[in-house]
Amino acid sequence: MNGIPYNSAAEIRELIDLQDDRLDEELARFRDEQVHGRKLSFQGLELGRLALMLPLYCQPDSRYYHNSELLAILHELAAAFLAIQLPSGSVSLYNCNIDSPPDTAFTAHLVALLAELGRRFGGAETAAITETLVLFMERAQDSMLYGGIHTPNHRWVHASALAKMHELFGGTAFRDRAFQFLNEGLDITEYGEWTERSNAIYNAICAYYLHTVGRTFDYEPAFEAAQSTLVMMSYLLHPGDTIATEYSGRQDLGQVAKLDDRFYAACHLMAARSKDPILAALARTADRTSSKGSLGLIHWMLEPELMELPGDDTPLSDSYTVLFGENNVVRVPDRVPYLGPVVKHPHGASVLRHRRGKLSVTVMAGQQEMMYIQYGQARMPALKLGVGWFGIGAAAFPGIRKLAEDTYRMDVELEGCYFQPLAEEHTRDAKGMYVNMPNHLRERTDILHLRIGIEVKLLDDGVDVRIISEERSDIYLQAVCMFDAHGQLQGEGLEHTAPSMRRLTEGTAVYSCGEDRIRIEEGALEHFEVSMRNDVINKEALNLTMNWVTPADRILRFRFFSESEPNSTQ
Repeated sequence: MNGIPYNSAAEIRELIDLQDDRLDEELARFRDEQVHGRKLSFQGLELGRLALMLPLYCQPDSRYYHNSELLAILHELAAAFLAIQLPSGSVSLYNCNIDSPPDTAFTAHLVALLAELGRRFGGAETAAITETLVLFMERAQDSMLYGGIHTPNHRWVHASALAKMHELFGGTAFRDRAFQFLNEGLDITEYGEWTERSNAIYNAICAYYLHTVGRTFDYEPAFEAAQSTLVMMSYLLHPGDTIATEYSGRQDLGQVAKLDDRFYAACHLMAARSKDPILAALARTADRTSSKGSLGLIHWMLEPELMELPGDDTPLSDSYTVLFGENNVVRVPDRVPYLGPVVKHPHGASVLRHRRGKLSVTVMAGQQEMMYIQYGQARMPALKLGVGWFGIGAAAFPGIRKLAEDTYRMDVELEGCYFQPLAEEHTRDAKGMYVNMPNHLRERTDILHLRIGIEVKLLDDGVDVRIISEERSDIYLQAVCMFDAHGQLQGEGLEHTAPSMRRLTEGTAVYSCGEDRIRIEEGALEHFEVSMRNDVINKEALNLTMNWVTPADRILRFRFFSESEPNSTQ
């Protein structure tokens, strides 16, 4: 279906007006600080204000174009910004990374953009400001050439900052240093997932900064990686265009987030380069939903031809089923001692995404929270399967495989055991202190196994979850449905069992939020445990449990409807 022709002029006009309005508010805060003698201190204050104010001072269509008051403030801010740079050339992330090369890399990339903008559009009036920004870059050279990293994504941010220094200062040193990181290999799956699995934050960071790397160093793998990540993101939006954060390995885990400024810039830049209609649609989604800070305007001013989207405004598809990492198997806790995740980031763990308009489902291997369901405003952020098995808490599954067009399966085999005494030569020096003994040398005995299977059947208006464990008797199982606390649960078979916990003993329950509903059936009370030992209950959620005992072959049915639908039934 063809959409409306894309209009970049209207998009830019909206960006300028939005930044002008924000600057109205920011100037009010700045004047208040001056009047009352207050000096605020929070991360990125000076640079954030420079990034807001300098483009508008240089933008002829802004209300603040060549504004004399703004120019005086820009000079003051530039000096204050330079003052935060440490003798090493680095800056600090105040609440975490002190004297930090990675945070200097994030900073330097934006500083380089602002310096270019001031040089090209500011004229003589901003020359001193531009010189201050370039001085920051000069002082940061050693930090970038010799400084280290913390996390996988830092390598690509470093490489992009080095690319900006290469553009400014030339030579070979910056390129050589960038390729020390790049030659380690890009930590990306064939479908676009990075080690940290952070859809709302670090996917944008990797895509945005690698675009700079690709362009400056003519490095095609960087473009390919950015493209792959952004195409994957087109399958990772829930109703309302919020991002699937339910399996993140970073601070966005479980957050309700939308595409941010880096997504906005990266999608425009990559769509313009590749002419990919999916990326163009994602860019338009970012234009519609992101906060649209100053980064987008900076790129429109510096390189408008590289931001132009191809085609019309045909939207992203909201009807698809896709399985990422189908043949991948990751390590999960499956034997004593059960001490939580085997790895922090189960990179490449299978992820199944299913959208049908208002319905959005994510099935996840590699973690205890194995399923996310959303129908309109009604959200179930997690489904877990608690197991009464040697303190495991809840089971995680190594992978997902496709059984049929609409049916998928996960399996895990859990092991339990006990331990023999240690030989005297291993305990003599411990003087009876168990924690000082080499307990990892104890021989395992009385080894037991438990197989559990999960089958997920995806429907246009529902999901069936079949739980199968039939080989061993009298093992306690518990389904835990974690609903968003903003909604309500109703049902005749509901019992309060603990704060934020209810048990569905029989029949059905309906979770409602706004006009949208999720019906769950059916309840079960085959044992009386409130929760499985070591299962961490999210007290900020509305938790619904169903209790089973093996041998078990049960089906948990979810159905979806809206109160306003004429044929809806409960």
